[in-house]
Amino acid sequence: MKGFLELTMWSNNKARERCMVPVRIVTGVIEDKDGTFVETGLDEKGKGTGIFAAESYDEVKQKIKNCEV
Repeated sequence: MKGFLELTMWSNNKARERCMVPVRIVTGVIEDKDGTFVETGLDEKGKGTGIFAAESYDEVKQKIKNCEV
């Protein structure tokens, strides 16, 4: 699907929920010890919101690079 990233989200401490995230709303990708945080915005307090992905930073980076927007 053009313009979307397919990621595996953490759910109940297990990497199992798959989701599609529009690339246009991704504001940052942060490497974390448990996976990768894909930031999609900020909450009212200025804290990053988004998805904890099971994929590595490099995997997410490659998916974004290969995405046709």
